[in-house]
Amino acid sequence: MQGTILSTRVDSVEYIRLVGVIRYSHCAGLEAHIVKIFAEPDFSEIAIDLELAEMLDSTALGLLARISIEYKKISDKKPVIFLQKGELAHILKRVCFDQVFNILEKSQTADLSSFVELESVSKSEEEVLDCVIEAHRNLAEISESNERYFTDITKALS
Repeated sequence: MQGTILSTRVDSVEYIRLVGVIRYSHCAGLEAHIVKIFAEPDFSEIAIDLELAEMLDSTALGLLARISIEYKKISDKKPVIFLQKGELAHILKRVCFDQVFNILEKSQTADLSSFVELESVSKSEEEVLDCVIEAHRNLAEISESNERYFTDITKALS
């Protein structure tokens, strides 16, 4: 399934929904959205809906890690992730998302009709590589086990 990233704001909750297969090529729009929402954080909570996501590559995971890192700077709460049991749930646990997110198996997300697809953002190859490297740094930052694994990947990409 083709990947799509959607967002909406309902009652001061910022919702981000990832659908299908999300690869680094989808991440420029998500990165721009993250920058935008944290530039003027006028929301009370962040919820990430992964119930319809089939697969997230490491760059997408790194951008979700960035959401947690940025949110921690402005709130004592953790962002929420909604997802189904399965392989993606195991992957999130392996990259220690259970330490920096509240992971729930029952969705409380907004109506599908209120979501808007994030705009595509064009980036040069160098900018895409920088985004991929930064996403892996974000993953390395959230736990010691991630640091051991993703620091090597980040060095190899640099």
